Amino acid sequence: MQLIETSNHEILFKIPAGFNNNIIWQIGHCITSQQRHMYMRSGLPMYISKAFMESFKIGSSPRSWEINPDVNEVKHLLIDTVNKLKSDLESGLFVNYEPFELPIGFQVKNHIEALQAANYHEAEHSGRIFTYLELITGRSLNPYQ
Repeated sequence: MQLIETSNHEILFKIPAGFNNNIIWQIGHCITSQQRHMYMRSGLPMYISKAFMESFKIGSSPRSWEINPDVNEVKHLLIDTVNKLKSDLESGLFVNYEPFELPIGFQVKNHIEALQAANYHEAEHSGRIFTYLELITGRSLNPYQ
């Protein structure tokens, strides 16, 4: 969240040389993936719009956007979807699940495994965000260096 609030639009929307996406896409993609893997596969309505999902689903790219997504919407959904997921998990909302296989060959059989996969997926994209920031700004923002 702090990244979105402290970075200017140029940094959030710039696509580094050699890459297909930008920081805002990385964040929106994680939101979309969490919603698809937790809610859609459970037969439940998602908390994101179809247009949002289309902008950030796997295989999409900012190069195909007709207009840039609203940063405030991404920021709101980043927090709101996590809060709703927490509440929905606590209430036992997730009952049914349509299993699927991740591109890395891991079989996701239920909502618990989907949540575990989402955590891994978000960590992977967080690493890309750090890489993008370093490429765009020219300095390392990795807190572990």
